[in-house]
Amino acid sequence: PLPHPLAHEFQNSSTLRTISNNSHLFWVSTCINIDEFESLLSDHPNPAFVHSVCVGLREGFWPFADMHFRDWPLTHDNSFRPLNSAAEKDFIKTQIDKEVELGRYSQPFGPDLYPGMYSMPIHTVPKPGTSKFRLVTDHSAREFSLNSMISREDIAGVTLDNIEHLGSGLR
Repeated sequence: PLPHPLAHEFQNSSTLRTISNNSHLFWVSTCINIDEFESLLSDHPNPAFVHSVCVGLREGFWPFADMHFRDWPLTHDNSFRPLNSAAEKDFIKTQIDKEVELGRYSQPFGPDLYPGMYSMPIHTVPKPGTSKFRLVTDHSAREFSLNSMISREDIAGVTLDNIEHLGSGLR
């Protein structure tokens, strides 16, 4: 089965309070019909794994992270990354608006992060052969990055990039 959060993460009362007081910012969005997915896998040889995946689809996945809440800043805004052009700025604004409309990004809640929140920079890369862009969130940028909360040993051999890898793991 997929792991649950580490026990000490539940001692981080500031972050837990932020989640509890702002539940409208923390929801799970998926295009998967989870009940149907679960039904199709009812005879899977590893039911504990299937159950853990379905819980993750309903409640969110634990990304093998250790928040280091006693050692790292409670809140960290790492979002600053200057964009190179007005076209990039327009593209990012349009993409963010689309993601909010589709329910994949939360609504704006003010200029400051709440306790326990970390942000990462977003930027663009050009799509090959076009004048269009692709949106990139850099989870490895600088000190206190989200990816630096994940031990490489904990995820050795695991690919966490996309739904195709999840599907392969369920076979």
